[in-house]
Amino acid sequence: MGTKKKLISIVSPAYNEEKNIVPMVGEVVDVMKSLAKKYDYEYILVDDGSCDGTWEKILAEAKKNKKIRGISLSRNFGQQLAITAGLDMVKGDVVIYCDSDLQHPPSLFPKLIEKWEKGAKVVHTTRIETEDKRILKAIFSRLFYILANMLSNTPIKSGMADFKLLDKEIYTKLNAMRERSRFLRGMVPWLGFRSETVTYKVGKRNAGTPWYNLRRNITFAKDGILAISTKPLVLIGYLGLTLTITSFLGMLACFVIMIVKSDFRYISPVLLLVIFNTFLFGIVLSCLGVVALYISYLHQEIIKRPLYLVAKKVNVKK
Repeated sequence: MGTKKKLISIVSPAYNEEKNIVPMVGEVVDVMKSLAKKYDYEYILVDDGSCDGTWEKILAEAKKNKKIRGISLSRNFGQQLAITAGLDMVKGDVVIYCDSDLQHPPSLFPKLIEKWEKGAKVVHTTRIETEDKRILKAIFSRLFYILANMLSNTPIKSGMADFKLLDKEIYTKLNAMRERSRFLRGMVPWLGFRSETVTYKVGKRNAGTPWYNLRRNITFAKDGILAISTKPLVLIGYLGLTLTITSFLGMLACFVIMIVKSDFRYISPVLLLVIFNTFLFGIVLSCLGVVALYISYLHQEIIKRPLYLVAKKVNVKK
């Protein structure tokens, strides 16, 4: 009797990817056919509340191939929760999750699987360059990773993408983490375990418009930092203490100068007080804003709503 094949699960979120579903499925199927001697596969596509014909394309592909599975969320929940919905459905010995616009090339799957077979529990991917390079996006991404690594105890490599391989042991533990404001690029490294990294070149987007824009990138960055670090709260405390001491010393220095010079008009106490008060009020309001973000984050976790809602399924029994 032959040895039972290991099952490779693949998950891709899709938002308004009507023109990308067919070529993406075609590439995934071709790659997995080349590995058919050792592995079986399932490919789960998650329609994240698309407004175009994405779900209809997924349905059509699923009818042609029972290994293609699909779920449609009741509305747009965002990429991180769409990936989570897919991870909740998988049954494989290992899962690979990637975007559905072909910028995360399926041709890289064999390299990821090879690293896993050699003992890696997690295989990350990092971008080395891109054919669709945007200067503003590159600057924003670089600044985000610098800030995230300054504030977090869990290092996150620059260029790391939501394109990873996770062993069943890892994705089972990841699925048990049910926080709403999910930042998978921070959550997976936090789990630890042996990991490897594979580099790849990002190609041009096959078709359509990227879901992430400047506003969504800022929201993603904010959620990511709040999810992986509480250091901003600690820094606020140190900042408040530093400003209090500095303000006191500054005012004391003004009084000393006025006494030494014997001229109370030499430095205007009123002007200095106004400057200090304005500065301190600005700092207080900024600190309250950061605290408010954490309170909002905690509120979302405490109300315990479902992370996502599934409206439709195809070839999915779970």
